[in-house]
Amino acid sequence: MAKARILAVDDQRYFRAFLEDILRGEGYEVRSAENGEEALQYLETGTYDVIVTDVVMPGISGTELVERVKARRPEQDIIVVTGVGDVRTAVDAMRSGASDYLLKPLDPTLLARSLESILQRRRLRHEHASLMAENLEYLGALSLYERSMALFSTYALGPLASRVLDGLCLELRAEGGAIWLAESGDTDRLTLLGTRGLPAGQREPECLALDAMPEELQPLLEFGAAPYIPPAPEPALWVPFRDGGPLLGLARISARKGARSYEDTDRGVAERFARPASIAIANALRHHSLEHRSFRDPVTESYTAAYLNDFVESEIRKAGRFGRVFSLLLLEHGGLAAGPAGDAERARTAAQLSRVLRGTDLVAAVGKNRFAALLPETDALGATILKRRVREVFRPYEPAAGEDDGIRVATAAFPFDGRDRDALWERLDRRLVEDHESVIRSAGLRGRPFPALLEALSQYGRFLAGDAFGSIARFLLAEVDRRAGERGILGIAPGPAWVSAVRDGLTGLDPATTRCEIVLVSDVRPDVVAGAPVTIVSPQRVGWRSPFLFYYTEGPAYAAVADTAKGTITGLWQSGDRGFVEEIAFQLQKALGMSIGR
Repeated sequence: MAKARILAVDDQRYFRAFLEDILRGEGYEVRSAENGEEALQYLETGTYDVIVTDVVMPGISGTELVERVKARRPEQDIIVVTGVGDVRTAVDAMRSGASDYLLKPLDPTLLARSLESILQRRRLRHEHASLMAENLEYLGALSLYERSMALFSTYALGPLASRVLDGLCLELRAEGGAIWLAESGDTDRLTLLGTRGLPAGQREPECLALDAMPEELQPLLEFGAAPYIPPAPEPALWVPFRDGGPLLGLARISARKGARSYEDTDRGVAERFARPASIAIANALRHHSLEHRSFRDPVTESYTAAYLNDFVESEIRKAGRFGRVFSLLLLEHGGLAAGPAGDAERARTAAQLSRVLRGTDLVAAVGKNRFAALLPETDALGATILKRRVREVFRPYEPAAGEDDGIRVATAAFPFDGRDRDALWERLDRRLVEDHESVIRSAGLRGRPFPALLEALSQYGRFLAGDAFGSIARFLLAEVDRRAGERGILGIAPGPAWVSAVRDGLTGLDPATTRCEIVLVSDVRPDVVAGAPVTIVSPQRVGWRSPFLFYYTEGPAYAAVADTAKGTITGLWQSGDRGFVEEIAFQLQKALGMSIGR
């Protein structure tokens, strides 16, 4: 086998024959061309390891030949041969990209050394390129392995679907897509569990019925089907997920960067990622199935925490797609005993909680002394109303001031309190702490009438200059206007000094859109507020004459009560204690016989 292929170019026939004899004697395969044009023709139909060319030739010179060859093949090695008087021309050829130059009369030994040196460099370049390719392939495989292992770290179908979709988009350099999985174990119907980067307004079908798949996607249903590129005008790649059995899911990857079409190499990339993804999906579905076989707590007969969390994930997806709201309620019973007696009490607690809540609410045991409920289609204020109803039923278990045992209740609403399950649970835990630390519990104020709570506010609140009352009142009315679609309770008694400022803020509210319940406590009943979403009551009816205000909604809660001297506000006592403000708001509602539910 020849050492290498050489193309010898010279316009002198005897020199071409000389080169052929030398090179064949050294074990090379040689082809000769008598000018630059013929050499370029040979290069169109074949490849050569090295070109040996004279510099001075008619037509295309050696220097020009170097430039034209290098423009087409930058890696091509070329030796130029020139006379002693044309060394400058040879230097120009080297600048154009020639690998070496030799002088006439040609020394066969120097030519052999030059060729060996060039071929050795070529071998090193090829070995380096091969090693680089192997390293890149290894790093790619390692990266794929690491991403694949991450898929096995969760059994929750929603997060797993998101990870699989993110991984495919990363591997394929795509900007978006969608994924459907056999969520309920029904392999004839796939449920949408994740989307990425879809154009505004584009909606994906909630379910894919496999017996009604379009004809162009039927190849995906065949056993052992590989990722499929359908004949569509926009670039798309469909990836099936199977683990040796029925179809477990489908992903459609679209919106590729640069709007390029997918190719067979992309199918191979997707198939490599789909293998571990299919195993992870199969494991998650098996885990999901096992959880659902035992979704009832054996002691309380309520649902398990795993079952509740699945429903929370489902509600988050529905709420996100359709603009719905829901809330979670958490009840902690610190007085439960251990052993059979404690189990019996746990069962009674779960039963009582179920009876208090609505038929659509889902109650679950989420710990030895904890119970949670999913409240569908319930905003923050609605959840608070249900929480107070629960408190009334469990009032005998209310801890005394300074004690830790007893019932604590907290609520959190989607999306204001959190947009994922972990954030909602974290907010519930914080609210339990706030409930425990509230002055309502520590001072034993729960259930006290409205005037007594305002009196307590002036005792436990923080002092603020009295001239801030008007600014605070205007700010709260502006908040009501800004949050017009949110339910809440605003109570305000401006007194003579601030009634005009409050009146101006009230008249700017739209009764058709404002959902906040507003109570104005004033002896002045200006006609200008007629038609505004306001209930006006006298100070005698609430049993309190000094100015006060409070605002309770899904956001921060606030209350303040004023101290007056000769009709002038001399100071304010304020509090952001959510439990305190909640008690003030609902005790006023109770005193007035109002029904919150605008």
